[in-house]
Amino acid sequence: MQTPVNAQHLVQGSGSGPILVLLHGIGLGKWIWERDQSHWAESHGLSSVALDFQGHGSQAGQDVRLEELADQVHTFLDTLEQPVVLIGHSMGGLVAQMVASRRELHGVVCVASAPPKEVFLRPTKVGIRAMLPALAGFVRGKPLSLSNKAYLDCGFDQLDEPARSQALARLTPWPNALAKDLVIGRPDIPLGGISSPMLVIHGFKDPIVTLHQSRLLADHYGALLWRFDDVAHHPMIEPSGLRVTQAIAEFAVKPTRRLVREIDAFSPDQGIGKGGRDARDPNPMRSDSKFGDRRR
Repeated sequence: MQTPVNAQHLVQGSGSGPILVLLHGIGLGKWIWERDQSHWAESHGLSSVALDFQGHGSQAGQDVRLEELADQVHTFLDTLEQPVVLIGHSMGGLVAQMVASRRELHGVVCVASAPPKEVFLRPTKVGIRAMLPALAGFVRGKPLSLSNKAYLDCGFDQLDEPARSQALARLTPWPNALAKDLVIGRPDIPLGGISSPMLVIHGFKDPIVTLHQSRLLADHYGALLWRFDDVAHHPMIEPSGLRVTQAIAEFAVKPTRRLVREIDAFSPDQGIGKGGRDARDPNPMRSDSKFGDRRR
């Protein structure tokens, strides 16, 4: 396997299954996947490679656009011979969606993910407060540097010491153009734009991504949505996040498409709309009981 020098961390598993390609969120790095990579290799025999995006890690300080990151990942996947499960966290989840809209994959997993332009994004109060102190420099074209307190408010408070201090020390400022793309330049990925099996993961304690946001994202693609009540925005480094790690491995080995959607989860005008859902699923499961007895 050929990979960019200093841009990846490969952990080789003993099995012959798909390879997991891991994409981090903005301001983070390939290091955020270290625990999960070890678990997947040791417990499931799965190989994985975590990439450092341009503008992060050893390339911190460089500016970059979302489309460039998607191009780089797409090119990297051409070097792999195994089936690929593409796993993205936060901004990395949006990059995973962009790549999956261009090619067929064994599976796609979006963890606490940003959505495409078609899915309405409403920032949370915590997210707005975290960014406000850094906005003046950001507007002038500087990287967006969030304070340690902002990261704690955004989910790092779930970490125990010394893991919390170690994670805070490895953060990088957000590349200016990349942050702008996330705020006002998210890409168009139309309904039906991804054909690969897809899993959306939501942590109920996430202060950045709401459950409603994750449900809208899953609805847009007809994806599975798995909710974990005891994790926040960074399950791959949170003590309670190992259940998510295990769930991702199970999906990666045998990706499945959504078989039964939530019973009347949305009003007719929400998400892709009743017309879009009826077109995708002309014989939806329905229930006359709040206890879930499903009838055609």
